[in-house]
Amino acid sequence: MKVMQQSVSVQTSSQRSTVKPWITCVVPAYNESEGITLFLNSLCAHLSGLTDHYDVIVVDDGSKDNTGLEVIAASGGLPIQLIGLSRNFGKEAAISAGLEEAEGEVVVILDADFQHPFPVIDEFINHWQQGYEMVYAIRTDRKTDPPVRRQFNRLFYQALSRGASVDIPSNAGDFRLLDRKVVKALRDLPERNRFMKGLYSWVGFRSIGIPFTVEERRAGSSSFNFMKLFDLAMTGLTSFSSFPLRLWVGVGSVISGLAIIYAIYIVAHTLIYGNPVPGWSTLAVAVTFLGGVQLLSIGILGEYVARIFNEVKHRPNYLVSEKHGFPKK
Repeated sequence: MKVMQQSVSVQTSSQRSTVKPWITCVVPAYNESEGITLFLNSLCAHLSGLTDHYDVIVVDDGSKDNTGLEVIAASGGLPIQLIGLSRNFGKEAAISAGLEEAEGEVVVILDADFQHPFPVIDEFINHWQQGYEMVYAIRTDRKTDPPVRRQFNRLFYQALSRGASVDIPSNAGDFRLLDRKVVKALRDLPERNRFMKGLYSWVGFRSIGIPFTVEERRAGSSSFNFMKLFDLAMTGLTSFSSFPLRLWVGVGSVISGLAIIYAIYIVAHTLIYGNPVPGWSTLAVAVTFLGGVQLLSIGILGEYVARIFNEVKHRPNYLVSEKHGFPKK
């Protein structure tokens, strides 16, 4: 059985080695009107040198500027399609919307700000031709990030790696190539709290990471602030890790053990020396400390309960307000 599987895999890789696949690029965009036209023209020019059949799906994630209008204006004569969401649902939802409409043999996800270098797409295709079904780009450094964000990112991946059921590579983002079968697998996942970096790893398939260096923005500024990063981190931890719950089980056990030891000490001290002076300060500190720990523990449980609450409502991940460039059904 294993021999048959290996022969099929080799045959598939051999067939791919000379194939120029149909490439669909999914580009989530939010307030990118300043540079989206130049980006799309440059991307299409690069893709035309890689393959004879490509298209670009831009997902306007509820932009407050003229991003959607700029995309429509740039689409004349080029295979560019637009999905406009009814409001800002976040990058995870925008990527999901693009994957739902992507029809290419391979799908490349990249940002609309030139920070993901186009030549890396060539490497993606080369590895796909070798038989890989998912190729993801790994940042070689984070010098462009503020120090607080770099530290937060490091702590997040450390916590995630300890509790996640799958290996989620650190410094690997959404810039990646997905084979058609990977896209189908992601489409079939029903969950609404979507942490895409975790879902990429969860579906599996033959994958490889390649290093890249983030380039400077050509126009505009990033809308991804610390609060959005924190919210994404909480979604990732509660979706793919039970580490916070296990951590507070350990903290509760330690505190309970210390409380028992302290109780034994108080009883022994009272029996031997008596207790002429009430220990008001000790009691106040203990009650305040334990109360704070209990509230923090309830808050962590509340995060998990909130995720469950959002899932059972079965609301869609996003709502589409307009489409442009898609064939009428």
